[in-house]
Amino acid sequence: MYGNWGKLLKVDLTTGEITDWDIEDWLYRDFLGGSGLAAFLFFALKGYEADPLSPENPLFIMNGPLSGTSLPGCSRLEICARSPLTGIWGESSMGGHVSPQLKGTGYDGIVFTGASAAPVYLFLDERGAELREASHLWGGSTFETEASLKEEIGDKRVAVMSIGQAGEHKVKYASIVNDRGSLAARCGMGAVMGSKNLKAVAIRGKTKYRTADADAYKAVRRQAVENIDRSLFAEGLNLFGTSGGVDLSSAICDLPVRNWREAQWKEGMQNLSGVRIADTILTARRSCYACPIACKRVVKIAGGEYAMPEGPGPEYEGIGALGFMPRIDDMHAVVKANALCNSYGMDVISTGGTIAYAIEAFREGLIGEDRTGGIALDWNRPDQLIDLIHKIARRDGFGDELAEGCRAMAERYGGRESAIQVKGMECPMHDPRALWSMSLGYATSIRGACHNRDTNLGLEMGMDDLEEIGFPRTRPGHSEGKAMMTIHSQAIASFCDSAVICIFAWKGAGSTIAMLGDMVNAVTGYRLSSGDILEIGNRIWYLKRALGNMCGMTRQDDRIPGRIISPHLEGTASELLGVLNPLIRVNNRLLGMIANEKVLEYVKLFNARVVLRNTFRTINLAGKLFPSPRRLCKAGAENAGGSRVAFDRMLAEYYRLRRIDERGYPEAAVLEEFGLQAVSQILHDTG
Repeated sequence: MYGNWGKLLKVDLTTGEITDWDIEDWLYRDFLGGSGLAAFLFFALKGYEADPLSPENPLFIMNGPLSGTSLPGCSRLEICARSPLTGIWGESSMGGHVSPQLKGTGYDGIVFTGASAAPVYLFLDERGAELREASHLWGGSTFETEASLKEEIGDKRVAVMSIGQAGEHKVKYASIVNDRGSLAARCGMGAVMGSKNLKAVAIRGKTKYRTADADAYKAVRRQAVENIDRSLFAEGLNLFGTSGGVDLSSAICDLPVRNWREAQWKEGMQNLSGVRIADTILTARRSCYACPIACKRVVKIAGGEYAMPEGPGPEYEGIGALGFMPRIDDMHAVVKANALCNSYGMDVISTGGTIAYAIEAFREGLIGEDRTGGIALDWNRPDQLIDLIHKIARRDGFGDELAEGCRAMAERYGGRESAIQVKGMECPMHDPRALWSMSLGYATSIRGACHNRDTNLGLEMGMDDLEEIGFPRTRPGHSEGKAMMTIHSQAIASFCDSAVICIFAWKGAGSTIAMLGDMVNAVTGYRLSSGDILEIGNRIWYLKRALGNMCGMTRQDDRIPGRIISPHLEGTASELLGVLNPLIRVNNRLLGMIANEKVLEYVKLFNARVVLRNTFRTINLAGKLFPSPRRLCKAGAENAGGSRVAFDRMLAEYYRLRRIDERGYPEAAVLEEFGLQAVSQILHDTG
C-alpha cells in the first residue's frame, strides 16, 4: 500500500487502552482518507447517536494519502467529530507541521473515544504511543502548552496540537491550535477535546513514506512548484497573505460590515488592509511544511496599548470578523484580538459573528445591561472586544452566553434575523450579495455556513473554472447555472479534504482536477481520472449529508438569513466582477506562458510587487475619492446580490440535481449508486 499505512491508532481515554485499528484497502479507494474516511468510520461507530460533548462522540485526527508528503500544500490534516456548535457532522482542517510528523509515525490517523477522568495528553512517535498526565498544563494557553511540551519532551521538532482555556471550558466554537497560528478552527473541535480532558497531542515521526511512482511524483511536484512560481494568486498570498483579499473584497462589497448591515466601509478598507499590515507591522513570512507559497504572516506591535511580541498575524477572516463586523478600524486592536483568539483557542469567525449579533441585539433593546454585567455594548469599541474575548474563553459572566454561539443567543433573546448563521455555524466573511453562489454553498454545506467546503469563491472571482469537465463559466451576481456549479465544486472540495491538500496551494498550482489526479496517482498508484475524482468527491459528500440527516438535519436547515440575500439599501458593486474576471484570467495565463526565467522574474516582480501593491493602493484611493461606487449597481435585485425568489429557485434546482427528497435526505437510490447501501438502510430505515 502506498500513500496510506493501512492503520489508525485507537485511543480509549476512559480505560487508557491504546490499540491499532487496521483499515481495509477498499475503504481507502472509496474514501481516500482525511475527512472522507473519518466520515465512514464515524458512521461505523454510530457517532451520530452520541451527544457532541459526551464520551461516546469519537474524535478523529486524520491524514490523507497526500498529507505529509513534499507536494505543495500537502501539510494539512482533518479533525472530525459531531460538532457541539451545530449538532451535526463536524470537520475542521489544520495546516502547520503536525501532518508530516503523523505521517512519520506509520499511522494514517488517531481516533479518540471515551473521556479521561483527569487531564492527559497523548505522545506518539514511531516507537509507540503513551497517555501522559497533563494537570500541570491545564489552564494554560495553546502557546504555553506547545512551548511546555517541546521542552518537556526535549525535542523542538515535536509537533503539538493543543486546546487553550476555551476548549477546557467547552466554548462551542473552541479550536485546536498548532504552530501558534495554525488552527482547526471551525465546528468546535476544541470543545470536543476539552470534554474528553485531552489537553494536547504531541507527535514526532521519523519513518519515511513511500510513493508508488517516484518518477511521476517528482514530475508532478516539479510542475506544481513551477505553476506556483508563475501564479499571480500565489505571489499575492506570499506578499500579503490572505489579508491581501481585504482590499478587493471591500471594493466589490464582499466583506460584511457591522453585522452584514453595510456594503462598504471606507475606514476599514484603508486601515485594515493586507498592504497596510505589510507596510507597518510585518516582520516575516512563514509557510506550512513543504509549501513554497509562505502565506503566513509574522507581526510585531512594538509599543502602545496593544503592544505584543512577534507572533502570527491575522488572516482575512480574522480581520473581517474582528474588525469589519464590530466596525473596529484600529489595526493594532484587531491584531491583538486575533492573537488572543489563537492563544485561547477560539474560532475568529464565530467569535466575531457572535459578538456582532450581541452588539446589534443590545442596541435594539433585546439584551440589557442586566445580562451583560453592566457592559453597554456598541460598535467600534476595541477595548470592549478584547474584554469580551477574555470573558468568552473563560465563560466569565456574559461570556458564558456568548460562548454558546449566535444561534443559541437568538433563541434566547430574539432577533434571529440578526444571527447570521447556517445550521448553527456563523457565516464566514464573504457576502453572497457580491458572490451569489456563496448563498447556495452556505445553505448546503455539510458542516454549516462555510466558504471552503466548495470552490465557489474562486469560481465566482474568476480565478478558477470547470472548463476541463465541459462546464461553462457562469455570470457573477446571477443564479443561472449555479446549482450544477456548486455540485461540482462541492465534489472537488470533498476530494481535497480527503486527499488532503490545501485549497490555496492547489489554486496556485493551477486548480485543475487533472493536477489532483496526477498527485494522488503518483503517490498511491491509483489510476484516477477526472470522472473518478468527481465520483469519489460526490460519494463523500452524500455520506456526510446523510450523517447530518442522522443527526437531525432536514431541509429546513438549508436556509440562510434573509439579510444576506436581500440587496443593500445603497446597492452593491458585485458587477465589477464582470470587469475583474477576465483581467484575472489574462494576467494568470500571461504569467504561465512566459518560459524565460529572467523575464519571468521581471514580470513577477513588476506584476506582483508593483501591480498588485499599487492596485490595492488604487482601490483604497478610489474609496477616498469615490466613496459610493456601489450605487452604480443598485438597480436589479438579483444583479445587486440577490432575492429570496432567486435563491429559492436556485436551491430547488440544486435539490433536483442532487436528488434530495422532501425531507432533505439523499434518495435511497442515489446513495446506493455510490455504494452507500448500509447508510441508506439506516437513513431510510429499511435495514
